[in-house]
Amino acid sequence: MAVSTHPPSGFRDFIKDEARRRFELMEKISSVYRSFGFEAIETPAFENLDVLLGSGGGDENEKLIFKVLKRGEQLKDALGSNPSEDSIADFGLRFDLTVPLSRVVAQHRGEIHLPWKVFHIGPVWRAERSQKGRFREFVQCDVDIVGAKTFAAELEVIQAVVSAISSVGGEGFELRINDRRLLQAFAEKHSMTDAEFHQFAIILDKKDKVDPSTLRDEARELLGVKFNAQVEGLLRGDLGLESFDSIHSTASDELQRMIKTLRDVDLPVSAIQFDSSLVRGIGYYTGPVFELRHASAGYSFGGGGRYDRLIGRFMKESLPACGFSIGFERLALLLKEQEKLQSSSTVFIPVFHESLRAEVLKLAKELRQNGIAVDVYADEAKLKNQFKYAGDMNRRWVVICGDDELKQKRLKLKDFESGQEEEISRQDLVSALKIKLKAS
Repeated sequence: MAVSTHPPSGFRDFIKDEARRRFELMEKISSVYRSFGFEAIETPAFENLDVLLGSGGGDENEKLIFKVLKRGEQLKDALGSNPSEDSIADFGLRFDLTVPLSRVVAQHRGEIHLPWKVFHIGPVWRAERSQKGRFREFVQCDVDIVGAKTFAAELEVIQAVVSAISSVGGEGFELRINDRRLLQAFAEKHSMTDAEFHQFAIILDKKDKVDPSTLRDEARELLGVKFNAQVEGLLRGDLGLESFDSIHSTASDELQRMIKTLRDVDLPVSAIQFDSSLVRGIGYYTGPVFELRHASAGYSFGGGGRYDRLIGRFMKESLPACGFSIGFERLALLLKEQEKLQSSSTVFIPVFHESLRAEVLKLAKELRQNGIAVDVYADEAKLKNQFKYAGDMNRRWVVICGDDELKQKRLKLKDFESGQEEEISRQDLVSALKIKLKAS
């Protein structure tokens, strides 16, 4: 029986245009993050299991960890002593990028100057049922600020993420904001116990996945006589920010000022609004929480918030922090559906015969030094086969440089989209290509 060549469920291969588009998308996001002064970090795919378990990532995320078995004699010993799932595993694949960042801060505290602005782009893994926009392996694009106490940090990460999405053609996004302190104060006002509030927060967090009537029934069953019109209003996200002025004036005032500032800086979003039902990660967040929504989908395209207690789990000193993550897979899917991802901007140069390869490579080098991506056919082949390759790779612009063109220093530029050719002097080629690539 032949071995299946399909990747496991929830995992994907990316080749050709899709791989190129994903790489270009990540490059553009990284470039915007760097423009805000964030510096890149990398962390391993694996973390020690005790780093991931009890990390504050919430019971649900911890249930979805891909655990890695111990190896060799350690595994044999563990299997021989009435093993549990955790006793035979010692590593786990990271389920987000926030827990690894928190560990990194503790590990390298002496090398870090606060506030520390970092971005982290990479795959994470969750052992959940795959569906549209949700995979077992997916990329996150995080920005975080460690060591900043005020909402100036929230303003910075929100601006960076929204600007990054705008830079790749994302339009029509709505920014929703809440504060975990308001939710906690609301729970106390309505006499919820800590256990009830925790379960109520889990119900709120399922809002994307469960229809409103089921959500309401679950909340009523949990709270009994404590379920009232205000609780139902919170569940629907209908309560205005003014409803919280009397129960937590500090958080309410800070959130009002934060929303006003975000509106004043004219973010490229369709709306910025308070959402009383927004809760996000159950065990992480301690202050403002936010997420990006789009009318075309019933899920978020990015989210984050303030997590002032997570880093303290890894070190004696507790450091304030906040972050925002782009859901890369959902964004890429949306852009593909909206046909916002640009076609290939790589120029193709065929090699008429091998005696000209050195000249072609010199020309390609000159173009690349001027910021133009160039694809030279990497084998001997008939010209018609090289042109077919260019078509298959969606190379719109082809530079024709045979013997005559090179001798006369007048090259031909062919537009594969229209079929038209024009003659351009060698010295004008760079400027002509830049104009055409920008226009296309």
